[in-house]
Amino acid sequence: MKILVNAIPLKGLLTGISRYVRQLYTELEKLPGVSVSYFDGLRVTDRMPEQADSMTWAISRKAVWRLPDSVVFAARCIHQLLFEANLRRLCGRGSFDLYHETTFFPAALYSIPQILTIYDLSLLKYASSHPRERIWFYNFFRKRRMPFASRILTISDFIKGEINSSLGISPEFVDTVHLAPAPLFSKRNTGEVNAALRRLALPQEFLLFVGSLEPRKNLPKLIEAMKIARSNIPLVLAGWEGWGDKEWLQTLKGSPLRDRIFITGHVSEEDLAFLYSAAKALVYPSLYEGFGLPVLEAMACGCPVICSKVASLPEVAGDAALFIDPADAEGLAQKIELIVNDQEVRKKYEILGKARANYFSWKKNAENTFEVFMKATQNRK
Repeated sequence: MKILVNAIPLKGLLTGISRYVRQLYTELEKLPGVSVSYFDGLRVTDRMPEQADSMTWAISRKAVWRLPDSVVFAARCIHQLLFEANLRRLCGRGSFDLYHETTFFPAALYSIPQILTIYDLSLLKYASSHPRERIWFYNFFRKRRMPFASRILTISDFIKGEINSSLGISPEFVDTVHLAPAPLFSKRNTGEVNAALRRLALPQEFLLFVGSLEPRKNLPKLIEAMKIARSNIPLVLAGWEGWGDKEWLQTLKGSPLRDRIFITGHVSEEDLAFLYSAAKALVYPSLYEGFGLPVLEAMACGCPVICSKVASLPEVAGDAALFIDPADAEGLAQKIELIVNDQEVRKKYEILGKARANYFSWKKNAENTFEVFMKATQNRK
C-alpha cells in the first residue's frame, strides 16, 4: 500500500500530535508492502521530516500571535487552499492508494480514500480556551470538509463517543486505536537522572506536570492545591508555554510557593524520561483530554500518577492511577500529600503503572491502524 501522509505536524514542536504521527509511521514503515510518502504542502519525500528546533519554533509562534486574528485567519485559509490544490495534483497521478490527514479536518480530496485522525473535540467543547483565529479556521472548514473523509480514526473510545454525539457521525465509520508510550520512556538509572537534574537546575525531589501550559490543563487548580497541601515539595512544569492567560503565574508573586515552582519550557523526550524517572509523581489535573499520553509515559518510567477522573483519562489509566475531581483543589491536595508521604502507596502505583503502560504499544497501534487503512481502500473498490 502506498500511503501519503500530511507531514506538517512533524515539522513543528514535538508535542502530542507530532509524537503520534512520528511513532505511528516509524512502525508503519516496518510493515511489509507498505510505502510511506510525507507531504508538507509543497514537497513530497520518502523520509520523515526533522522536528523543529524548540527555541526557533517558539519565537515564530510568538511572532504569529502578535498579528491580528483576522490576518492569521486569512493566512491560514490561503495556506489550506494552496495545500489542497497541491495535494489534488499529487493524488490525481495515481501514485498513492490512500491519504492520511493528521491535522484539523479532511482535505478537499476525492480521488483516493482519505483517513482523518481526530484527537479530541476541544475546538468545539473548549473553544474559549483556544486562540480565536484557530477557532474561526476550524469552524469555517470543518463542516465543508468532513464529507471528504472515508473513515475516521480516533485515539480513545471517549472521543469516539463524542464524535457520534457532537458531530453526528455514526460509530460504524469511526475506529479507536489507542496510543502508547514511545520505547525510550523507561526507568532511568540514578546516576543519569541526577546528572540531568543538575544540568536542568532542578531539585532532587519534586512533583511533575507535563504538557502545554494552556487553559485546559487546569494549572490554576494545581497551584491552588499546592498552596493547600502541607508538604513543601517543589513542582516542575515541563512543556512549552502554550496560549491563553497565565493569571495563575501572577498569583505566585509574593507567595512562598513561588520559590517551589520550576518551569522548564519544552524539553526533549530524553530529558522528559529523566524527569518522569525522578519525580515523586506526575500530577495531571486536566479538564479535558482526547487521550492523555503523559499518563502512560510516566507509568512506563515507574512514576506514580495522580490524574483527573474525566474524559479519556480513566480509559487510559485503568486502575493504575490515583484519581481526582479536577474542580476540587482540596481533594487534589490530599492526594498530593498521600503520594508524597506514603512510600507504600507510591510503590503500589509504580507497579500498577508499569503493568498498565506495557498493555499499550506502537507496534499494536500501527497494525490496527493499517487494518483501518485496508478497510478504507477495500470499501472504495
